[in-house]
This record gives sequence, C-alpha cells and structure tokens, in this order.
Amino acid sequence: MKKLIAIPLFLTAFSAFASINVSNINALIKKNRAGWIAKENPISRMSDIEIKRLLGSTDRPAGNALFEDRTKGNDSIDWRNVKGQNWLGAVMNQGNCGSCVAFAAVATLEATYRINAALPWLAPTFSPQQLFNCGGGACDYGWQPASAASALKSKGVVDSACAPYESGSTGQDVQCKKSFCENQTERTYKIAGSTKPSSWGGSATKVKEALKKGPLVTTMTVYDDFLVYSSGIYKSVSKKSVGGHAVSLVGFNDEGRYWIVRNSWGTDWGEQGFIRVSYDDKSGIGDSTWAYQTTPEDSYVSVQSPAGREYISGEKKIQVSLSKPAPSDVVITGEVDSLNMVACQSAKTNCELSLDSASLKDGRYEIFAKANGKRSQVREFFVINHEPSTTISFQGSNGVDLKKPQTGRIEFDIDVKASPVIPQKVTFVVEDQNGKIVTKRETDEVVEQMRLGFRTNTLPNGRYTIYYTAETPFNGQMTTAISNKEMITTQN
Repeated sequence: MKKLIAIPLFLTAFSAFASINVSNINALIKKNRAGWIAKENPISRMSDIEIKRLLGSTDRPAGNALFEDRTKGNDSIDWRNVKGQNWLGAVMNQGNCGSCVAFAAVATLEATYRINAALPWLAPTFSPQQLFNCGGGACDYGWQPASAASALKSKGVVDSACAPYESGSTGQDVQCKKSFCENQTERTYKIAGSTKPSSWGGSATKVKEALKKGPLVTTMTVYDDFLVYSSGIYKSVSKKSVGGHAVSLVGFNDEGRYWIVRNSWGTDWGEQGFIRVSYDDKSGIGDSTWAYQTTPEDSYVSVQSPAGREYISGEKKIQVSLSKPAPSDVVITGEVDSLNMVACQSAKTNCELSLDSASLKDGRYEIFAKANGKRSQVREFFVINHEPSTTISFQGSNGVDLKKPQTGRIEFDIDVKASPVIPQKVTFVVEDQNGKIVTKRETDEVVEQMRLGFRTNTLPNGRYTIYYTAETPFNGQMTTAISNKEMITTQN
C-alpha cells in the first residue's frame, strides 16, 4: 500500500508570511554592541504557523530570572569535548512538528546514558517519535518537559530503529502503538528518576554543578532574532517573542559568560546546530532545568558498525564493543532471513566479523549484540547488492498550475518508484536562469508517495527551474535519479 506524506493544508491556507528582516536585526546587534551575527536561513521567511511548529514547549519562562550568582565562578564545561571525547549524539532536526521537548529529552538522555556509563562509544539512539506521541505531545501544540521526564520514568522510550521519526516530514502525529516493533518491551529504556537543579532555591551555581554531571533539558522564550542566529554569543535584541522552546543545555563558560545549547533544527542552523547564549540574555535559558538519572549497569554492549540506516553492499565488517570481555553473539534479523553469528570466539572487548551481504536478500535488516546477559540497542541497515532502479516524478498539488505565477507556499505530490530498496534521501532543487543552484532542501524519510512544500517567497521574484532527486548509496557511490524539471515564475 502506498503511503502519502501530506502536510495539512490548513497550516498554509490561512496564515500570512512573516518575513524576518535580518538587516534590521544586524543593525540592532551593532547598535546594542551585542556582538553576534544574524544571517538569512530557511527559517527567515517562514509563516507564523511554520515558526510555531519549530517550537513546541508549553512551558515558557516569563523572563530570565537572572540568578544573582550568574557572574560568579571561573569554570567551564562543554560535553562536546570532555577528556578529549564527544559525549553527545548527532544534532537532530525536528522538522515540521512542535516536538522540541521530545528532541531535547532524547538528546539529554543519550548523553546522560553515555556519561553515567563512562563509555563515549555507547552511542545510544532513542526515539523522539514514540516518546512524543505516546507521552501525550502533539505537533500542533507541543508538550511539557515535566511530562517528558515523567514518561521516561513510567513508560520509557524505545530505540530509534523501533520507531523512526516521521512527523518532521509529514507534519502529522503518529498514532501511539502498543508495539512499534518486535520485542518492544526488551527495547524500552526507562530512567531511574529526574531532578530540577534550578528549582527550590536553585541558582546558576547549582545549574553549573549539575551540568558538570551531564546535559540538562531547559526551556526558553524564543524571540524572532533567535531564529536567524548564525554565530557568536547570543543576546536578544528583539522585542518580539514567538513562542516557548525546549533545548538541551550541554555546557557553560564563565570566562565568556555564556551557556552552550544544543538545538533541534539541524546542523544548518547556528554553529553547526549549537548556540552560545549570554548569561545576560532574557530568554530564560537555565531558569527551568531537568536532569535525568540512569541506573548503573554491570556491563554494556554496543554495535559500532554498521551505523544506523547504513546502506551496504558486498563485504561488511560488523563491529561490536563491550565494556568487559565476553563472547558475543551477533543476531541479524531481516524481513525474510534470520541469521545467528558468533562475533567473538574468545574473551575480548572489541569483536569483529565479516558479513557477506551477498548471502542476504536486498532489503531492511536489524542487528543487535548480546553479551554477559546484556542486549545492545538495535541498529537498522539496508542491504543493496543490485544496482538500484529508481524513478521520481512530481506535479503541483490540489490543482496548482505550475505554468501560472506562484505566490506564497505551494505543495507538490511526489511519486517514488524504487527497487530493490527505497532511496536514502530525496532532495528538492531550485536553479536560477543561469543554471546555478540557489536552493536545496533534503528529506531523509522517503516513502513511495510524498507531499512536500516550497515557500516561493524565500527567493527573489523571477523564473526558476525546479526538480527533485532521489539518491541511493550503492557500492560506495551515490546513484541519483532526477525527476521531471518544471519552469516556474515566483511573484510575491
């Protein structure tokens, strides 16, 4: 059955576009000697409703409490580099859904799990999709960090392979299921508890002390200049607040007088997905915080390779790391095939075996390791031993005539036919009249039928060529299928 990805039309049909004037913001930054840089980005010309769905915390600080002790101390920590190791997972992108609370919670939990185990190689990946929709969150109105902490303790969260994140591409909630995947009970992780370092007589000192143990979930009031932050130490110069947001607080620096924050808008935003926020900023960073407590385990096991959602052909090294020596059985489970292979014949902490993927049918597989009575998180990967055959085409949605001048947001119906596996990503491309690419937007949640949008007011009025590409890794290279190309005129 074909699956349709559709962004609800009411999100765009009744909303005005609220362009952010980046030049005016940079002028205010200079006037106030704020010392940071704003730049145009895909958020700059989003509508009010689209901006709302970048946020999603119903907890919204009334204004920065500005702890009296915020200027004290001469210390720092940055969990991207502690003892020469990065203890954080990859920056994620919540996309077109107000799921920031779930992303902040998952980012904080993944780091806390590694840090408390003292093992940076663990690399857990938990599912913001399952946590969000089974915890009570919804794309249109968001969620609360306190509810996320409660859900992590009472219900737990599954690995990301069990419940992949889809809402960012669809703009729609996913129905909570009793079982997103096989063995869901075994794949569910619960925290032991949570604390609020900034509550009950909290202070900047207490927040910093908590940060030395690991990242924290925190909330903030977002002003429109935050949306176009590019680099530097952010201190808002805007008076227009646009909503509440949840992020992961991952460090601080007393010398520079700033907090270090990991956002959930992808690596194209800010400083590779991060922002440094001044102690004197009014957004409320650090005023409300949540720390997670994990239960120590007597041993740990993790699949290092293949990486999540990796496409493999031919020979592939399967690598497993253990916290203490033990034989390890690596179990591969696929849609059709099921194989058990022993990775370690003798006691080791790093195990490796060679998998000939040619012995497997093309398709999606899951892999996990067991050692010392422990089971690792599941990694998903795709086997592709035959050259992919892919076609991709698109047309205007809901009667949109691409031959007529276009204004505001328009949508396209995209049809993808692929064998033997679905492409890894689909990319929307816009070229100017000289053939120069002026816009590229990727989505890595690909299904057979999709509906994706384009904000025509993100570009100057004019004539453009638009098309989609579908890309699939094969034998170490990326094979690309190109859709039909259409010429459009933007007139905003």
